[in-house]
Amino acid sequence: MTFDSLNLLQADSILGLMTAFREDPSPDKVDLSVGIYREASGETPVMRAVAKAERAVISDQTTKAYLAPIGVVGFNSSMYDLVFGPLADELRARVACIQTPGGCGALRVAGEVFRRASPQAKAYVSDPTWNNHFGLLRGAGLKVEAYPYYDVGAHRLRLDAMLEALSVATPGSLVLLQVSCHNPTGADPDLEAWRAILDLVEERSLLPLFDLAYQGMGVGLDEDVAALRMAAGRLPELMLSVSASKNFGLYRERTGALMILGGSPKAAEVLETQVKDIARGMYSMSASHGALIVERILSEPELRREWLTELDHMRARIAGLRRDFAKTLAHLRPDLDLDWIASQQGMFSMLGIGSAKVDALREKKHLYMVRDSRINLAGLNEVNLKGAAGAIAPLMR
Repeated sequence: MTFDSLNLLQADSILGLMTAFREDPSPDKVDLSVGIYREASGETPVMRAVAKAERAVISDQTTKAYLAPIGVVGFNSSMYDLVFGPLADELRARVACIQTPGGCGALRVAGEVFRRASPQAKAYVSDPTWNNHFGLLRGAGLKVEAYPYYDVGAHRLRLDAMLEALSVATPGSLVLLQVSCHNPTGADPDLEAWRAILDLVEERSLLPLFDLAYQGMGVGLDEDVAALRMAAGRLPELMLSVSASKNFGLYRERTGALMILGGSPKAAEVLETQVKDIARGMYSMSASHGALIVERILSEPELRREWLTELDHMRARIAGLRRDFAKTLAHLRPDLDLDWIASQQGMFSMLGIGSAKVDALREKKHLYMVRDSRINLAGLNEVNLKGAAGAIAPLMR
């Protein structure tokens, strides 16, 4: 039989935890594993601005015909302006942009473009990184290696080790850099560190692929892309994957974009033909719904103001949870310096707890986190925070 040679595969670690959490009957269970934003109720809300825009999109819709190959043009343009801000007009002619099925789709198309341009070149991702970075880039046929990024035991960036590793990367290699709210660590380089990273990227002629999944979820809408804008202002080429899943709450709509900065308008024209060809052979056409919602929000001043207010609330809630969690842990473990939790950005932190202890927390305390000890702080609330901290504190080091 044709398929008898295939083996049963284990579920993706996070998807497996989602299933286990759903099947756990304990009323005390806490999910800190899945990387989605949650309110205090435990629900991932539909943002009010999104609901209003969605109703307007449906009301105004007159056709279900295919989109243009590059997707919803207004979405692409609005997201481009949101990301590049004051540099947008200056760079526009050099940027090819295509709507993709989420940030994952953008990363995969980026990997395909890079492989076409440099079939033998390697790609580098941070250690640790979001695990699907490996799957997406290897799925594009790339050889993927890791560069040092974060010391889980010491809870700090390994900037010197990162720079040393990338300093011997072959010119023309791809290096994936998360713009802000690093997944899974929450540890972002400051601007001085970013300058050193970009100096090396420029010196070694590396091609950066920036992954922007959390704009507005860290420090602020502009602050979270400061490093990207710095890179765009000085580098001849870069690639950028953008997701609307988190900051618009459009997880299930799979709404994203790939933007590629070329060395000239002619290069951008060539790149657009390439990404359209890759998309055609992969998923053919993009879906319109999420992109039309985002376009509506970003183009209508009242909806945009409401969205920004909601985004500010989400960011403030996460920052508040960081402070409260760090304070509660510090009270239980005064022997440890836990300021790093409060100073990090975005939803994630890595606790530095061994996988056996993580398993024990799940089995005995019904506390779910990824086995590398990454937690999503948005899964905490006033009801479960003290209990979660009480279970975790004795295991910290």
